[in-house]
Amino acid sequence: MLAELQSLAEKTDTLVAIVNQLRQENTRLRNQNAQLSVDQKTLNERLKMASEKLEAILERLP
Repeated sequence: MLAELQSLAEKTDTLVAIVNQLRQENTRLRNQNAQLSVDQKTLNERLKMASEKLEAILERLP
């Protein structure tokens, strides 16, 4: 009985450690996702500006 309780305690400790690790990874991935969204928005804005400049140049061509 005591061995079973000790085994259960060890498994519980392992599970808690895994849960904490997954929480940290989840936080890191959420932060990374947020940064990538900002980067994507910036690149889309730059692409739109470049496209508008190109269109303006093409309109001036004979």
